[in-house]
Amino acid sequence: MDWKRSARGVVSKRLSLGNTLDRLEQIVQSLEREELELEEALRLFDEGMELIRAAERQISESEGRLKQVLVDRRGRQRHVDVEPPEQ
Repeated sequence: MDWKRSARGVVSKRLSLGNTLDRLEQIVQSLEREELELEEALRLFDEGMELIRAAERQISESEGRLKQVLVDRRGRQRHVDVEPPEQ
């Protein structure tokens, strides 16, 4: 497993994008419940923000590596970068 230390010094394992999104969903559900103590809610919020930043980095890195295989007129394959859609 790939471990990483965040800017706040929290050691965590590097999650896949799917696992990151799953954990974010769990955090949202926990925060929506009104039973949490303030300290726990703040800890979950902080964890969620770190996960969002990690997911954004993963997506950005993936976009940078994304290649599309095109076949030219002579049937040769070539790789070109695919630009992310404009927002």
